[in-house]
Amino acid sequence: MNYDTFINLLFGRVPRADVTWGLVLINGLVFALLALSGHGVMQIPSELLIRFGGNLAPLVQKGEVWRLGTALFLHGGLLHVGLNMLALYQAGQVVERLFGRAGFILIYGLAGLLGNVASLWWKQGPVSVGASGAIFGVYGALLAYLSVQRGSVPGEVFKEMRSGTLGFIGYSLFAGFALPGIDNAAHLGGLLAGLVLGACMAMPLAAPRPVRWLSPRLWGGVAIVTALGGAMWTQAPELVRRYEMGAAFNETLQRFSIEEQELLREQASLMEALQRRRATETAVRDALERECLVRWERQITQLSWREAPAGQEWYREELIEYATARRDAVKALVQALETRQSVWLERARNLQVQADNILLQIRLRKSMEDSGR
Repeated sequence: MNYDTFINLLFGRVPRADVTWGLVLINGLVFALLALSGHGVMQIPSELLIRFGGNLAPLVQKGEVWRLGTALFLHGGLLHVGLNMLALYQAGQVVERLFGRAGFILIYGLAGLLGNVASLWWKQGPVSVGASGAIFGVYGALLAYLSVQRGSVPGEVFKEMRSGTLGFIGYSLFAGFALPGIDNAAHLGGLLAGLVLGACMAMPLAAPRPVRWLSPRLWGGVAIVTALGGAMWTQAPELVRRYEMGAAFNETLQRFSIEEQELLREQASLMEALQRRRATETAVRDALERECLVRWERQITQLSWREAPAGQEWYREELIEYATARRDAVKALVQALETRQSVWLERARNLQVQADNILLQIRLRKSMEDSGR
């Protein structure tokens, strides 16, 4: 087959690659919405990506399976979406014409889904987003077509396409292994789906239709991809409990921080009122005993009952020790107001210093852990 015949047959199948252009447009519009919501284009915050439907393993396993699809239209930054859309534009127009619009949608969709399931199975890290799994599927389908239907492509076109496809796949996978933050599991999952589907769906360019939809080979390929996805899904580590434990622990920490600040302000206000003689010793003592002391006891109990995630047990124990020192300082202060003995006042001051030191140690350790990540 000569070059002119190849081009005529290719464009005769699908004159305009509307699906490819539509996918590029949708991805671009979604990214623009993310950028406006996140007030920046170079890096979209993880919290925003999760809110918009990013592939976060614990939430997907908890029942939000739709994230496997929505994550295909989200990107983490301008460079991310730009490179993905350039790759989709270059390969998508050819693959859409080789397999037809419906065949292209099937390849893109199943490859993207298998890529995201592979990410769920392998990575279980931060939120995963991007169309790269689906795009790897497109390149995999192109590579499979060139191998199965080599006679449908002129020799010079075959060499150019094969070298370009292998170059893209090889370079992208190498970058994924060499650079942090790239989800190679999604790339490999999408590539595998594209190779299987492309090999099962490929028809000669001169065939009347791009895809034989009643072909057992086609649906055998779909079954293989579906089975692979199901196997990865069932083997993915269960992260729901760990995620829920971490979320509950963080919520407890937030409540503790708010309550701690309110208690310290209230205690300072009571002591200032006593010094300025706006309140009697009895009134201040009763307020410390009935309000502040009870609330510190409640915070200690809540921290003691709350299970901490792995690696955070020390944090909970230190906070309990800190809150206990604050509570004991209030107890000593109550005794000082009741007995008017200086020994209790001195004990209250020592316990407050002890609490301040514990808090300082907590902050130093947290700072060291955060800087080491």
